[in-house]
Amino acid sequence: MSTTTVSDWDATFDQALAAELRRRATRRRVAFWLLAFVFAATMLGTTLPTPLYVIYQARWHFGASIVTLIFAVYAAGVLAALLLAGRSSDQAGRKPVMAVALGASALSTVVFIFAPDVGVLLAGRIVSGLSAGLMTGTATAALTELVPASAGRRASLVATAANMGGLGLGALVAGLFAQYAPHPTTLVFVVYLAVLAIAGVCLRFVPETVSHRQRPALRLAGFSLPEQDRGEFIAAAAAAFAAFSLLGLFSALAPTFLGSIMHEQNHAVQGGAVFLIFGVGTLTQLLVSRFSSRRVVLAGLGLFLAGLGLIVAALAQAGVVLFLAGTIVAGVAVGAVFMGSLATANRLAPPGRRGQAVSAFFVACYCGLVIPVVGVGVASQFIGDFRSVLALSILLAVLCVFALASIARASTTPALAPDPEVTR
Repeated sequence: MSTTTVSDWDATFDQALAAELRRRATRRRVAFWLLAFVFAATMLGTTLPTPLYVIYQARWHFGASIVTLIFAVYAAGVLAALLLAGRSSDQAGRKPVMAVALGASALSTVVFIFAPDVGVLLAGRIVSGLSAGLMTGTATAALTELVPASAGRRASLVATAANMGGLGLGALVAGLFAQYAPHPTTLVFVVYLAVLAIAGVCLRFVPETVSHRQRPALRLAGFSLPEQDRGEFIAAAAAAFAAFSLLGLFSALAPTFLGSIMHEQNHAVQGGAVFLIFGVGTLTQLLVSRFSSRRVVLAGLGLFLAGLGLIVAALAQAGVVLFLAGTIVAGVAVGAVFMGSLATANRLAPPGRRGQAVSAFFVACYCGLVIPVVGVGVASQFIGDFRSVLALSILLAVLCVFALASIARASTTPALAPDPEVTR
């Protein structure tokens, strides 16, 4: 009788334990998707001003060089956050850093609502950049830690989709507001404040994934590169640099090019062109998510060259249809390159310094986002829009070939550990 009682007690305990484990797994799955929404919502706000630049230009009478300056200070804010606070989430925890990022995003949004001139607009973009810099590395690391190690590829996929999807939606939503709603430079930001409030509520239900926390040291974090397979990590970062260079060109100057070169004045179309490259990139990530990260990067880099050629040809002929075709090809390439390179960076990052290593990867991304775009903005004042874009395209093609060769060489080097995604 006692043996039966003990057996029944063991069975009841096992059932209760299994139920509790299922509840915990369910909570973490829900938290994973809530965090993906928080990530996407933050990134959405960073591209809301993109289709509005032409309105600001007409209102305050500035040229394309000022647009690139506005874009540059945003990227400078991102880099400052990545370099100075790259380790902060490893030390203080993921949630506090993401809460600060949401607060900075709300502050920048309020600045945009009341901006009376270009100077205040620049200040708002700096704060927006700080928000994006704090969120990108932190949310990417947190998403990776909310799933089992075997699901690391899914975490990378969701992180890149939330990042690029949010960036694309921001431009599309702002373009629609600018074209079809009243008060184009204020109403969209008021609505976005409500989105940020929802994101703040969602963040409360996300568990902290850093167990040993300490007071963060706000100092130059430097570049934390993995000890093993460092060459592959650098090659992946170079590929991401090229991809973000093209994204930066679209985010900063595509509406201006559509208006000045192709005479397309519809704000929704201008914002839609920016959304197209991000949206196609996000869809591409979903479609190629089951393939090896190395194969995805290599294929993406090959398409990248084709996309560059189509965009240059479209600008030479002032053809909107050809430009949109080049945008689609470039979107496929950028999505593949970004997903594959981020998956590689996540795989090679040491667990104890994942936040810092991922932040170093995003430093390369955002350097690509700002440096070439500023170069195009400055060069366009001397040699014109088309020639400056052509020069950038040639430089990106060279970098693309270098990254392609480096990653291909890394994938065939016997000393490297095999890509676990290949054997899955």
